[in-house]
Amino acid sequence: MATRAITPANSPKSYAELRAAVKVTLFQGQRAADHAKVRTYHETGRLIRHHVLANQDRADYGAKTILRLAADLQIDRSVLQRCDKFYRAFPIWATWPKLTWAHFRTLSPIADPKLRRALATEANHHEWAVVQLEHRLRKLAPPEATEVIAIPTGEPPALLKPIRGAPGLHPIVERGGELAVDLGFKLCWPLTGEQSKRFARDDIVRISPDDSLRLAPDASKADLFTYSATLRRVVDGDTLVIALAVSPGVFIEQKLRLRGLDCPEMSTPEGRAAKRFVDALLAKTIAIVISTSKPDKYDRYLADVFLQPASGPRGQLPAAEEVFLNNALLANGYAVRKDPEDFGDDWGFK
Repeated sequence: MATRAITPANSPKSYAELRAAVKVTLFQGQRAADHAKVRTYHETGRLIRHHVLANQDRADYGAKTILRLAADLQIDRSVLQRCDKFYRAFPIWATWPKLTWAHFRTLSPIADPKLRRALATEANHHEWAVVQLEHRLRKLAPPEATEVIAIPTGEPPALLKPIRGAPGLHPIVERGGELAVDLGFKLCWPLTGEQSKRFARDDIVRISPDDSLRLAPDASKADLFTYSATLRRVVDGDTLVIALAVSPGVFIEQKLRLRGLDCPEMSTPEGRAAKRFVDALLAKTIAIVISTSKPDKYDRYLADVFLQPASGPRGQLPAAEEVFLNNALLANGYAVRKDPEDFGDDWGFK
């Protein structure tokens, strides 16, 4: 490309002319660069998707192909993943010529194709900045409408074996030479009087609403440290703040990290996608059960989280099948598996 020479005839005379000329030149250059980026990413996604579709009879071929390409081309696999997602969301992107790559990256995760196209058309027509598009998206789209296009993470992770006990069961332990009910989370209920004579260490009991204790002879250690819970807030994809019923009418609030997995940081688009995925599942949940493991190296308790979704309006229809949140994140590509050797034994994975 020939470079235009600056001559006395076409050089800016005043500061106002300089400012205007630089603004136009920078804008046009940046616009051309972004247009080229959009076109390049879209074509890359098209090549990947068409190749994968031609080999769809081979299990996990798409994830393996992206990993192999990333290694061979020495490029971050997340770039190839975004290209693939972009092409799937917008097979014909030129319909919205005023949108930048940042616009398309914001729109691509929207699950509803009609909503996705409508927002693209609106943003293109009004020439919205990305921040305006994000504001509009938050108003129109509930959490469950976004980020259901899974983020490939390479080899499909091995799913976890759920740790699922029964709420309301507690072991009898010895504390300071006296027997007590272990409520979990370093909380104990000392036994006094007749209660201390009726039960022995390692018995498993159930606490009744009137605070009486009943022996649970058929229960085992696998049934322990499981609680009915209420969500307080979602911190990120793998961390929740939960109110737990440690005994009838006694609640404590705990920050729990999901066992066996790791979600991207919230500073990344993938991390925010994982959080929206969890928000969407919990928005349709009518009951939560938590089974806890020992604290990790940050003194957080690890948790297996089970969600009971409603299958009809306001739970009027029979409840749908229980969702094991840990495996839902892994299976949908929003987390990677983390085992004891990844963090050290003090993480307490089982």
